[in-house]
Amino acid sequence: MDEKFDEIVSKYKEITEKECYVVDLVDETPSILEDKMGGIPYIPVGEEYPTDKNGNPLALLIQVNLKNIKLEGYPESGILEIFTDKDVDYPCTYAVKYYKEGMEYRTDLPEVDISEYIINKSYKIKLTKDKCYMPVADYRYNDLICDIVNEICGTDIEYCGDIDNLFDDFEFSEEFFDKVRFEKVTIGGYANFTQSDPREYELEDKDECLLKIDSYADYDKYSIGDSGMLFALISKEDIENKNFENAFVDWDCY
Repeated sequence: MDEKFDEIVSKYKEITEKECYVVDLVDETPSILEDKMGGIPYIPVGEEYPTDKNGNPLALLIQVNLKNIKLEGYPESGILEIFTDKDVDYPCTYAVKYYKEGMEYRTDLPEVDISEYIINKSYKIKLTKDKCYMPVADYRYNDLICDIVNEICGTDIEYCGDIDNLFDDFEFSEEFFDKVRFEKVTIGGYANFTQSDPREYELEDKDECLLKIDSYADYDKYSIGDSGMLFALISKEDIENKNFENAFVDWDCY
């Protein structure tokens, strides 16, 4: 049965493999124009700084020049920014902005402190292209893994929890989870969740992941609420049409 397990994992990875960029922090203070987490954003002259419903400035979560991102459907240039409230209220208060690069920009903007609930200070970031796989928290996981197991093992399982009964020497779900785990900060690829996938009953069109921040990627630097996970979801069409403001941003925790 170990051979069957390896075959299941291989098939699952083949079907769900996606390209993404892993975001690593560089311990240097970023300038306004650089890719970064936290810090002072690039906002062209004439544009307003995003605020919450009470008029308080939101905090820059991440800023990326898309010329540094080579993913299918993504624009080849432009500055993408995601803002959130500094205290990561639930549900999340957020704003997503996209600006042309090379414009005259404001230099009178605040740096909102997000050290208490998000990241301990502002960092430059390094982007590395990588591959990732659908996490088990994805709402599509159950049907997909059952189909793969049924095809390989000749079974008729409808619920992923029943797969454990097929293996005597180990618990399938734990071993499988270790194989596809992806606790990182990523752009593109797949979102992940500590609770449930909000797309299961709504937001069905938002199957693309703009950003995922997992507190366990580098717990000394990140802390989304109480060791949580932040995700930004969007549709493929909105990415292609540069309608990034249509993204949905939220977080959950263990």
